[in-house]
Amino acid sequence: MKLSLLTYIVLILSLSLSIVNGQVKDSSEVDLSINNQLSQYVAPSIFSISGDAGAYGELYSTSRDVARRPGATGRLYLRPTFTFLNNFSISLDLFVSTEGNDARQQINRFALHPEWSWGQAHIGDFNHKFSDYSLNGINIRGGGVEINPGWFRFQVIGGQTRRAITASPYSSVYSQNMGALKIGIGKKGKSFFDLNIMLARDDSNSVAKSTFITDTTSTGGNTQVGITPQENLLIGFNTDLKIIKNMLRLRGEATASLFTHNTYSDEADIDDVPSFMDGIFTLRNSSNADFAYKGILDFKYDFFNTSLKYQVINPGFRSLGMTSVINDKRKYGANMGFRLFKNVLMVQLRYDAQNDNLLDQKKFTLERNTFGFNVVVRPIQSLSIMFNAIHNKMFNDSVSDTVRIDSKVSTFATNVSYQFPAFGLRNSAMLGYSHQISTNYNFYLGGDNEVTVKNIFGNINTTINSMWSFAPGFTAVIIDTWTGVTNQTLTLNLRVNGRFFNSKWNNALTMSMSNSDYTKVMQLNLQSDYRITSSDMIKLKVRYSLTSYNANSTNNFWENIASVSYVHRL
Repeated sequence: MKLSLLTYIVLILSLSLSIVNGQVKDSSEVDLSINNQLSQYVAPSIFSISGDAGAYGELYSTSRDVARRPGATGRLYLRPTFTFLNNFSISLDLFVSTEGNDARQQINRFALHPEWSWGQAHIGDFNHKFSDYSLNGINIRGGGVEINPGWFRFQVIGGQTRRAITASPYSSVYSQNMGALKIGIGKKGKSFFDLNIMLARDDSNSVAKSTFITDTTSTGGNTQVGITPQENLLIGFNTDLKIIKNMLRLRGEATASLFTHNTYSDEADIDDVPSFMDGIFTLRNSSNADFAYKGILDFKYDFFNTSLKYQVINPGFRSLGMTSVINDKRKYGANMGFRLFKNVLMVQLRYDAQNDNLLDQKKFTLERNTFGFNVVVRPIQSLSIMFNAIHNKMFNDSVSDTVRIDSKVSTFATNVSYQFPAFGLRNSAMLGYSHQISTNYNFYLGGDNEVTVKNIFGNINTTINSMWSFAPGFTAVIIDTWTGVTNQTLTLNLRVNGRFFNSKWNNALTMSMSNSDYTKVMQLNLQSDYRITSSDMIKLKVRYSLTSYNANSTNNFWENIASVSYVHRL
């Protein structure tokens, strides 16, 4: 695969260089030639092609003992959309990379997405979303269809969400398959109500059971340890109601979860299990049921907007249709905003609260509270002044200093942005300051254990002409720790932009030097884009960084990253 990708990249670069060297003299000639050839066979109103295709190659090197990235990376992608008669289209999604291997889930994908006026289908590798708590964001290798004729909504999705990987007892992965169904009423972009059902199940035969068996003499027998095969059934609904010309909007979801942690465990002895569950989901001793729900109410009118939200994810709620979920959480909050004096003054207020221990089974309850506001003033078009403040507090109800959590972080920030002409040049300047105070009462050493972080930054962007511009800037960070030690970091940077050949060739060179009490970091970044035709572009990126330690020079290291990519718009 690496040789194939490298061959494609070389071919693409060779074609690009031949165009630059004059074999194709003008981009309009290329576009005109293609259009003339297509018009001989099919009318534009009957058939059209859009989308993009490209290739990416990267080289990485470092003097560190452990590299952060592979030494060479190659990627190819193709995303065309074929449209017929302006009401039927087929999209292709092809992505191939050298970054995949047999020790983890594949990132390569191939998918087809036919679409028509009242529906869409999916074939191959794709991800899909039913709702926030059911099917949301996981990669699926399979197929599905979604139709919405009139007010009827129907979707069915199925396929493999994980492939099997045999390794150690704790790093092996079972093959997992999933099927999901959505039935509802409503139109796309308008109000709707949907019923969602999803079933995900690990294939217990995809990894040998002996991988997880160990002789535990303390129990006198064999016990399974490590990853176990799981099963998950989700049933719920979600809705989005838009009322009074979208001025009032209500969104909500409620989803129940049946989750089995280990399908090797014995079946549960329950007499009143509904008969429709037979053959769908088997209740076992490791099964549990729980639910999650949320509601959001938005109101917008002229210069005023507000939002109220409430969310509960119970401790036993699990979803194998999501990439991750944090359960045992209750969260509620409100936002409110104003736009006054024809947007001269804009104010946004925010409050959020969150806590765990919803079943009162933990010894302590952890709570988080957030208060904040943001103010933007624009007295004239060229001047903008921003100020915001946010206060976060986290604590539990323990009276013991050893397990007590009690901390708060308050941040105050302001910046001024101003656009002005000077010396016949166009200029924009920004100056900002932030002040953060972190106080931790967890320790039993006495005192407030306060850490203060002050950040001052500024930059000026000057446009000399249509070809050249530059932007010098600085950042200063001062950290005062509770032990009395002060750490300082000063960073100076300069960005130079150059545009040539009627802005077909754009370049940006960024240089920065950072000096702290412990390290010095120098970094150079070059980005160059050349538009070969109206549809083709080559991009080059080069980054070099050098990090040196003041206390121990033997730990100094450098890193180089160089990449070239080719993009073609269909």
